[in-house]
Amino acid sequence: MGILFLALVVLPLSGADNSVEYLEGVLEYREGRDTWIGVDIGEIIPDGRTVRLSSRGYAELSSGAQIITLTQDGVYNTANLVSKEPEKANFRDVLGSKFSALLNRPDASSGMTVAAVRGAEAEGDDFITWEDETTDYLSDGIALFEDGDILGARNLFDEGTIWETGAVQRECAYRLGLCQQLLGDPRGARRTLSGINPEPDDPFFGEYTVTMGTLYIESREFDKADLVLSSYLDASPQGDAAQAAWLLSAFSLDGQGNSAGRSSSLRNAVEMDPNSEIGRAAAQMLR
Repeated sequence: MGILFLALVVLPLSGADNSVEYLEGVLEYREGRDTWIGVDIGEIIPDGRTVRLSSRGYAELSSGAQIITLTQDGVYNTANLVSKEPEKANFRDVLGSKFSALLNRPDASSGMTVAAVRGAEAEGDDFITWEDETTDYLSDGIALFEDGDILGARNLFDEGTIWETGAVQRECAYRLGLCQQLLGDPRGARRTLSGINPEPDDPFFGEYTVTMGTLYIESREFDKADLVLSSYLDASPQGDAAQAAWLLSAFSLDGQGNSAGRSSSLRNAVEMDPNSEIGRAAAQMLR
């Protein structure tokens, strides 16, 4: 008879209370010695508490500008998950408007929750979708996305993952993941995005790297962040995405205790463009 061991992960989750932005499963925090108090989306976890995620959970917490993602059941210590150093806390802000479309969080006030999206899908369950050879799933989906029709764009990108091939199919999957994120399904978005294996010459490779680097850093999976960032940066890319990737590389290496690697990545970010927002932020972090 086998024995199943359940590992309770205690990770480094301070200064501010933590708001629950998204939740699947059960999330509780400990009050006193033996009392566990359940929390839901929109509720607050007081600073310094131990939290427990269970029932195949997935949670996103915010503390000021910081996002903390819990992707596995376990016990976490909120005293350490949130960075106390401002330059480490606000890298989303540092990445700036150039990448805002990649990093936006779901807007709860829009009503576009997972339940709302699934309800919209259910209304069309009796329809059979056939390939339309006149549809350019990628470009038409991007046009809808830019017009603010995220649900319509999501549907086209989803179709594109079925009917397109090669780089276009992979980009449809990438943009499908972005839509899922904006429509309030971060777990589904993460599943979609992590299943993509872009090629170095895919036109979205840089954007994909910035997206995944951000997601992995926020879930404290620094080794995964380092892997996806290195696979892009090893080819010596240029441009805004490359500079953002160098900045994220500094965060991922810092999370692994590699201070020399952190400094090297920051210098590379500065050298690419010392006058950009990212370049100035990287230079400040080097001081």
